[in-house]
Amino acid sequence: MTKKMLIIPGGFVPYNDTVTLLLYKRLRNLDYRFDVLALRGDADDGIAAELEKDVNFKKFNIRYLCDYDDCIAIKHPIRILKSFYYMRKYVKESIKMYEKERYDIVYTSSIPGITHICGHEIKKRYPNVTWYASFSDPIKNSPYKIDPDLKNRSIFYRIAFAIGAFIYMNNRFEEVAIENADRLFFICKEQRDFTLEQYENGDRYLFKCKIEPLTYIPEWKMYKDLITAPRINNIPKQAVHLGRLYGLRKIDNFLLALKELKEEDLKLSEKIVFHQYSEIQLSDVKLIKEYNLEDVFIVHSKVSYSEAIEIMKNADILVLFDTIMEDEKIQPYLPSKIIEYLLLNKPILGICGTNSPSFRILKEKTENYVGCTKSIIKGNILKLLEYK
Repeated sequence: MTKKMLIIPGGFVPYNDTVTLLLYKRLRNLDYRFDVLALRGDADDGIAAELEKDVNFKKFNIRYLCDYDDCIAIKHPIRILKSFYYMRKYVKESIKMYEKERYDIVYTSSIPGITHICGHEIKKRYPNVTWYASFSDPIKNSPYKIDPDLKNRSIFYRIAFAIGAFIYMNNRFEEVAIENADRLFFICKEQRDFTLEQYENGDRYLFKCKIEPLTYIPEWKMYKDLITAPRINNIPKQAVHLGRLYGLRKIDNFLLALKELKEEDLKLSEKIVFHQYSEIQLSDVKLIKEYNLEDVFIVHSKVSYSEAIEIMKNADILVLFDTIMEDEKIQPYLPSKIIEYLLLNKPILGICGTNSPSFRILKEKTENYVGCTKSIIKGNILKLLEYK
């Protein structure tokens, strides 16, 4: 008899974010029947097209509770009461689904962390169920919950920031999973070690921890296209970063390095142009204008997953703006795009600190240019200008 798994993931494919795609990649080959209680997000056309051809997707029976933004109101903080209503409903409906089928495994996956509350409530009522809890980012004492510029922000921003941290990355969401789940899944050892450090005698949870690295789906055309993509030789060289720039994904030193390079070479834009796709902080946009970098650092809107694949294929250089933590503490964040980057036969400019998993992984590969100080970044860009 085929085993049954109840998945409580927040969003789920074909909605595209780090967690949804990671979860599907992990589970698709298992011999289970999957029932999914998800929050509905906009479908990504590229992912939807791949899923239509993926026979494994037929194993997943998806039920939607509500729209993602109604339950997780970080983009709409004035909807907080509505958000609390749907988070409570998410917990209640997950319990009802479990009681109807009595699944072999309950699988929760953050972020959003409310999924772990669902798992915990089921586990409290039915202790014999096996509960797997997966983490894409740390929640408890996450460095992203501290904004060093908060005092300079507007009152509305400060209120929205506090609400967002409370409903999206509440410490309790992680604590119930670390303490009560039967198995804990992390994407890299740095994330595991940082997470367990937040708990007294955290090593006692090591026995139930497992590292499940970021991966890809070999059968999907978009990934095959990455593996077979040829080297590109654009004039000027095109360097691309795909993903949000916010919080601790700091680009200050990068912009300073680019400013100095342009002052030293007025024809820099004829040799290299950097492209940013997706969200960027207003403070960074101001610096780009102030430093007169608008011809060498161009900001674009977010693109779909399939469009991102095409952009990467046609780029000369891939840029990874990592989380930058100034001290020597463990840096636990690993951008999911690093998998797509590594599948391509292209040089990678990694703006990474030495304490990050991205630095470790990129340094193990050839033709990558890694570091986060202004002088190192500047030197790496000069090397890339000579790269053929």
